[in-house]
Amino acid sequence: MKRNFIFAALFGAASFLSAEVSVFDAGNINQDTPYGLTENEKILLKNKQKVEKLNQNIGSVQSDIANAQENIEGLRTVLDGINANNQKMDSRISDLENRVNANDLNLTSEITELKKSLKQNQDIQEKNYKKITQAISELTSLIDSMNNQDTKSAKTDLENSDKAKANSSTVDKLNFDDKKLSEVLEYADLAYKKKDYDNSKSAYLYLVDKNHKPAYSNFMLGEILYIQKAYKEAIPHYQKSVELYDKADYMPKLLYHTAISFDKIGDKNSANKFYHALKQAYPNSKEAKASPNRK
Repeated sequence: MKRNFIFAALFGAASFLSAEVSVFDAGNINQDTPYGLTENEKILLKNKQKVEKLNQNIGSVQSDIANAQENIEGLRTVLDGINANNQKMDSRISDLENRVNANDLNLTSEITELKKSLKQNQDIQEKNYKKITQAISELTSLIDSMNNQDTKSAKTDLENSDKAKANSSTVDKLNFDDKKLSEVLEYADLAYKKKDYDNSKSAYLYLVDKNHKPAYSNFMLGEILYIQKAYKEAIPHYQKSVELYDKADYMPKLLYHTAISFDKIGDKNSANKFYHALKQAYPNSKEAKASPNRK
């Protein structure tokens, strides 16, 4: 019984102490779980909770701002690098532009020199053209004067002789009639290269009669007669060739051989005129360089 009283006294004291703690904490808004709050304390508690939540949000925002600042710094670093590269590119472009401008000046200078050279060549060409025109005019006058001299009779005799020979070559003429004119020309050139001058001559006469390449064919007839040293007979063929076409590539040789032919028959005056015409019209040709310098 005594023991039970003691236990009861101890439990009563503990309960009393516990009740004292609860009484002292009542109305304390700083407790984790406040109790016994008045209306004002409840309002203060709510404001306290709002402030704490706001502080938490501010902390989160500050963290976000810090992260954003780090990102901004990173972007700024990238932009600084891009700006540096842009400056290098601008410098490079300026350097290239300066080089291009320098090259343009060089090109402009070269183009100017080329235009100058071209103008000089054109002037030389114009002078040569005038010389050629003058020489051809003199040559034409010379040919006209030849028509009024005894060369005309020689030409007539030659034509009659050539026609007689052509008519006597009945077999060749029949063969030529069976061929195209281009084939006859090919045959004539081949025979000439082989030094078969008789058959070559017959073929060229046939071509003259058919009016096929008459200027060239007459020139080749003159060459054959020149080789055969029939200079007087060669001159009329050279003359006819020039009358028909005076711009052929064989003109230097034609003038040269005509001049020599006149020399061979003793007509120095006519020979000198042809040498002069050759030197005037074709000064750079080997025939002009081989011609004698006569007054």
